[in-house]
Amino acid sequence: MVFSTRMELSRNLFPGFVMALINLPMSIGFAFLAGVPPVMMITSSVVCAVIGHFLNASRYAVGGPNSATSILISVAVTPFAPQMGDLYVGYVATLALLVGLWQLSFCFVFARYHITDYFNNDIIEGLVLGIGIIFVLATLYMVLGMPQMSYTQWLVFDVLSLAIGSYAGEGSYYALALGTITIVTGLLLRRTPLRRYAIVGALAVGLVALLVLESFASFDIERVGWIDLAVVTSMPDVRQASLPIVANFIGPAFVIAIISTLQAITVAKAVRAEDERINPLRDIFSQGVQHVALAFLHGAPVANSINKSVAKKELNSGSRALLYSALFTVVLVVYLEFVIAYIPLAILGGLLFLSGLSMVQWPVIKRYLSSSGKTAAIFFSTALLVVVVDIYTAVTFAILATFVINVITVSRVHLSASVDSGKTLIITVDGTILYHSCSQIERFFNTHYQPGIEELILDVRHAHFHANEVLDFKWLMRPAAEGLKVRFLFKETIEDKLDNIVRLNPDLDVLLKSTAAIQDSEFLQYRGDRRVRRIEGTGSYVSTGDRRRKQAMQRSPDDERRRPDGGQDRRSQADAAGMQPSAGGDRRMAAAEHLRFDGDRRLRQMPAEDVLSAKVEPET
Repeated sequence: MVFSTRMELSRNLFPGFVMALINLPMSIGFAFLAGVPPVMMITSSVVCAVIGHFLNASRYAVGGPNSATSILISVAVTPFAPQMGDLYVGYVATLALLVGLWQLSFCFVFARYHITDYFNNDIIEGLVLGIGIIFVLATLYMVLGMPQMSYTQWLVFDVLSLAIGSYAGEGSYYALALGTITIVTGLLLRRTPLRRYAIVGALAVGLVALLVLESFASFDIERVGWIDLAVVTSMPDVRQASLPIVANFIGPAFVIAIISTLQAITVAKAVRAEDERINPLRDIFSQGVQHVALAFLHGAPVANSINKSVAKKELNSGSRALLYSALFTVVLVVYLEFVIAYIPLAILGGLLFLSGLSMVQWPVIKRYLSSSGKTAAIFFSTALLVVVVDIYTAVTFAILATFVINVITVSRVHLSASVDSGKTLIITVDGTILYHSCSQIERFFNTHYQPGIEELILDVRHAHFHANEVLDFKWLMRPAAEGLKVRFLFKETIEDKLDNIVRLNPDLDVLLKSTAAIQDSEFLQYRGDRRVRRIEGTGSYVSTGDRRRKQAMQRSPDDERRRPDGGQDRRSQADAAGMQPSAGGDRRMAAAEHLRFDGDRRLRQMPAEDVLSAKVEPET
């Protein structure tokens, strides 16, 4: 492939510069939310870009500091160490290592069992909505110019404290003005063709508003401050004295690993080129390697970002855009450090507010409002638990609730009933028949059973039996003993399982044997059904709807006399007419009477004596 300078500038260099402009202020803002020094999030952004370039399978996947992981870091580590301290940083590195180990183990498990297929979208989108709400609330202290929230009490209490403090005159009106201008600018730009540059545009307008305000008034608001981007290594805190605390990070690390994995899968499926093959396992492996490396390179847990990945795709980025993004991030910090230090936290809070607001999508909420009750309940309860309780409880509840609901839904049988000739009750069973399904069938039978019913037909041809399942048909013994004829309609594919089912369910065996003689002497058929079952004297099951096997079936004299053709089947009629049919089920060769009514259209109106001698030409 010929190297083109113009192509390199438009596909790699320029997109890399734009992504660096987006990543740098967002990384600093995420650092304040996570309670770590800004250099940790900047390092995480650079390391993820470099490793992602070599290991990512998704062409447009962009990893780095993320809103959800930042909140989870703060919630997990803050109870055990003060933010920004050395002990806190060591615990964050340990958390990153545990997340990486979880994700590497996911790769082997998912590759074998494809567990990702069972993650429901209602859980994922409920978590995203709840985390987005938390993220929006967590940035309010920056926009209001208030002290940072504690994260050690219920989030609602923190928000109420902010509201009360703001009403009492705490905070800064200048910070509120800068944050509001930044948020409004970003929202307006998202409604224009320049929506990919909304973060950069909002930052630029916020800085211009800062210069204008400072030209008219003198005020003091909190700013980012100086950042030293030194190459620092870190070691996870696995000292013996810290092991009891580290044990508390296993659960949060699992939740962060799950969310990062779901983000990787979502980005791989939703943000990709038309000719790109999906390989989410490779993206999960890339994230696992990134987390292990970040644990020793002064980094923090990260995840793929949907917004950044969409921006990379809209910029039509090439394969080396991530490398340029890492390079420009370092250059901006080194040579524009004074500009970064000058940025107020209120503007960063506005940018983070926009990021969190993008996770609260009204079309998604509206879709679940009009969805089924089960799906809507899982979605909204997950989001509510994230906000009201905590993320770990929400994840646990959502997974268990989904599992229970799916088991109930899958194991529920669908029943329908009809009465034939006022004496035959036909119950059709569709679904998987388990032990508790028999109770459902019993209640349905008791509801539809009426005096005068002489025969019960259980049509289970569309039901699925487990060969090793113990069933309960004792409730049929009493009606059968009182004279109710009980028949079962099975499909042919169950014949290999039937012996084992009967062996495990003696009640079913007794019912079948007690009705075998009756079924042997009568032609079992009800209105609208052509493929039915009967039991021969041997006890085996034969399909009476199979015309090629009718000759082999035993019929009683009463049955033969009831037939309009005098007991002769179609093969016998064909033999009497001097014809040699190729199959007992071939209507065109069965008999003259049959051809006149149900057979070839070209012979339907011909007399019976002309049908046998007619020579039919092929139809064109």
